[in-house]
Amino acid sequence: MSFEHPYTIVDNESSLQALLRELEFYDIAAVDTEADPMFHYAVSLCLVQITIGDSHWLVDPLANIDLSPIFKTRAMQHIILHGADYDLRLLWQRYQYSPKSVFDTMLAAKFVGEEKLGLADLVYKYFQKSLEKGNQKADWTKRPLPEDMCNYAMHDTVFLHELCALLGERLLEKKRFPWLTETCSELLEHAKVSAPPKKDPWRINGSSRLSAKSLNLFKHLWEWREKEAKEMDRPPYKVLSPDLMFLIVKELSALSEFDANALPKLPRNFSGKRLESFYEMFKTAFQEPSEKWPDVYCRPAPPLNPPNAELLDILKNWRDKKAASLSLDSSMLANRIQLIALATPGNISWEERFENAHFMIWQKNIWIEILQQNMN
Repeated sequence: MSFEHPYTIVDNESSLQALLRELEFYDIAAVDTEADPMFHYAVSLCLVQITIGDSHWLVDPLANIDLSPIFKTRAMQHIILHGADYDLRLLWQRYQYSPKSVFDTMLAAKFVGEEKLGLADLVYKYFQKSLEKGNQKADWTKRPLPEDMCNYAMHDTVFLHELCALLGERLLEKKRFPWLTETCSELLEHAKVSAPPKKDPWRINGSSRLSAKSLNLFKHLWEWREKEAKEMDRPPYKVLSPDLMFLIVKELSALSEFDANALPKLPRNFSGKRLESFYEMFKTAFQEPSEKWPDVYCRPAPPLNPPNAELLDILKNWRDKKAASLSLDSSMLANRIQLIALATPGNISWEERFENAHFMIWQKNIWIEILQQNMN
């Protein structure tokens, strides 16, 4: 990276108070976050980057200080993010923080018809600067953070204020600023909603092809992997990859009792007590009576009101044509689930169809245009 910007690390009371004073002078802040999904069992917030005016701050959630006052300040009520959904969820989960408004520069780029939406692509196009991405998969729990990681993190917010201004101007020219405002408001609400717990979390992609016996072995293996991952504080896939799990189950499923000699090559750290518990887990799995084996995958029944196939094709063609005329990704006008809702058979008004599709106001208005253009 051929350009430098000074930054302040906030990891003590003195630097925190300095940041709090700065945040009260501004109306908006550029924000980004870093987490650690690749190095630890539970994902946690590891860094919050904030740019206000010409000052840049790296806030350390792992430091032993109360950072909650940051999120009550003036500047943090209106923020700029790039690809806001994940960051908003992290900040809500950790601090129960939700700003009054957010300007998502990735969404703004979509609405003005940009083809490349990555921050590095947009920074290069608008500012002719190259952002390095070498630390995307770094361990953000490292302390102290190396200088190269600090520089990488800080540059994710340096250009957001200017990018927001440029994209905002283009949105105003195209009369699409309300589209972004409404979509970002939806993002803020969705970020507060936790996903419901999965009924059988061990049924991962690919397990639907397994027999009941194989599913029994796979379930025991998945639960053993989760326990090991939690004790080791590592992501489960770094204990055993899904591919190796399926291979192990494939090799053992033909047996009537556990035989360690049938196992494929295991990771090098499978030794001692870990290997012993691994063998014991499979011995227990083989002793599980068949009536307690998990049910095999059953294809869900078709919906009671399947969509009108002909209408679905017509609506898709209308959508794609309109999206092309607006230089938008067609899924922004209606994704597949929304199209299916629109194509519900029966004597249903378009207003009801729009409601069933959970359209935002701007989407509904475009679809009214589509219908007017194609049904007159």
